[in-house]
Amino acid sequence: MDGLTIAVPSSLVREAEDKREATRKIGSVARAATVFRARRLVVFPDTEGESRWGSGFVRTVLAYAATPPRLRSELWERRDELAYVGVLPPLRVPSQTGSTPDGAESSTQGIVTTVGPDDRVRVNCALAQHPISLLVPDDVSVREGERVTLRVSSREPLRARITGQPEAGFQVTGAELSEVVAEAGLAIATSRHGHMLSVSRLGDVVRTMSEADGTAVAFGAPKRGLPAMLGIDPDQVTGERAPVWIDQIHGAAESGRTIDAGADPAFDIWLNTIPDQGSDVVRTEEAVTATLASLSLTEWTHATIKQTTQRLDGVQPPQTRDKWGASHPLVARRRWGGSRAGIRRLQGRNDPRRHGQWPH
Repeated sequence: MDGLTIAVPSSLVREAEDKREATRKIGSVARAATVFRARRLVVFPDTEGESRWGSGFVRTVLAYAATPPRLRSELWERRDELAYVGVLPPLRVPSQTGSTPDGAESSTQGIVTTVGPDDRVRVNCALAQHPISLLVPDDVSVREGERVTLRVSSREPLRARITGQPEAGFQVTGAELSEVVAEAGLAIATSRHGHMLSVSRLGDVVRTMSEADGTAVAFGAPKRGLPAMLGIDPDQVTGERAPVWIDQIHGAAESGRTIDAGADPAFDIWLNTIPDQGSDVVRTEEAVTATLASLSLTEWTHATIKQTTQRLDGVQPPQTRDKWGASHPLVARRRWGGSRAGIRRLQGRNDPRRHGQWPH
């Protein structure tokens, strides 16, 4: 499974006071999934933690949010779950539809409504009043509720085929958490009881993610984290009781095996991505944004942060030179004194070379 998969519980909106607030919360998760380029957003069951709105509601609103705006009126009928979709934030995913340069074919998107036998599925698209039956290519795997790209060679009569071209945005599916973890090259569980995400550990995790064949990140719900959902004692996922070393994770990513984190062996590592949280409860939509913001950092960015921290702590990082013959931004003390104000300058405010020329 390539790319990033986000797994959220069906109890995602358990604290929402009304349907409008529940829809807004789901929209925040959809927005974060889009910003951080998630390929799949999976809703796993947590029936014990659900309130008035459960898995069906969460999946429906997420799928609606992931649908291109111009297709929503054709693909979605009036439903009670969609009463407040007007509060959803715009995702602004770049479109992949349109005609080919020679005008011979065009592409559009549809939603798989039924997966049938003989590698055939029924797809609801804007070109037909009813779902159409199409053959699934050998190199393509689809599930019910997923969006697919259709290549249209004729509109009257309608002739179309499913392509293997990846969709812009994310796909919304439902699955057991164990299935999500089993398909991922690296499985990360987030919990306030996990390993604190330090600067050094972040670099190792980011590097491991880049080497793994797909990464899945699972989240809990407000006042009901993953340990509670899985029936795990929180003490079993702390750093002292269940150490998981990064070199073990590297080996797991390379060999395809999993590492026993001391609690649920399916996860490769448990992470606390908000180590010093100032609130008793971190909402799921907040945890998704905070976690993916950290995990989306590149190795170069991580090295920059690490050397900045060393400079502020009085540790002399190794001196390197850039293409202008000057020290690396984080060790250019003789230029800006290594102060916090100098670091702000290094972020591009006062150095014209930072605009479009510094290596990213």
